[in-house]
Amino acid sequence: MAANTGTIHGGDILLSYNSGTVLSPVWTPFAHGTTHSIKHPTSMREIASRTSGKHTNVRPGKHGITVISASGIATYDGADYFTLKDLRDNMTAVQVKLSGRPSADTAYIEVKEQTGDKYETGTGYISSLQRDDPHDNNSTYSVEISVDGATTIATVSA
Repeated sequence: MAANTGTIHGGDILLSYNSGTVLSPVWTPFAHGTTHSIKHPTSMREIASRTSGKHTNVRPGKHGITVISASGIATYDGADYFTLKDLRDNMTAVQVKLSGRPSADTAYIEVKEQTGDKYETGTGYISSLQRDDPHDNNSTYSVEISVDGATTIATVSA
C-alpha cells in the first residue's frame, strides 16, 4: 500500500506508549484519547547590526524541550489516568509514539496507518498529569510528557 495523502484528520492520531521492551516494542494506545499535540520550541537569539537599522534580527538558538500532550476520557480500565499516574509516581521513562491508527483499529475510522506514513517517537518523563471530575459529566485526564532529547521521525514499514 502507498502512504496516505491529503490532510491529516486529528481523530486518526493516537498517542501510544511502549509496554514491551526497547528491542521488541508493544505499542499500547492511551485509551479514549480525545486530543493530542506535540510542541517543538526553539529559543531565538536577537542579533543587532549596523545594517539592520532600527530592526533586530533573530536567528535560531537552542532547541527547547519537546512536549507531547494528550487528553482523554478517564476510565476504570485501559491505559489512561491510572497507568499514567503509576508511571509518574515511579519516575519511569516513557517511550511514546504519536502516529496514525493501526490498521487493525478500523471499526470507527476511515483512514488507517499505511506503509510509508510518518510518525514520531521519543522517550521522556511525565511532567504534568491532571484529572478532572466534573459533576454530571465524564471524568477526563490530561498529561504532558517532556521528551528527553529529540523525537525521531520514522516511517511505517510493511
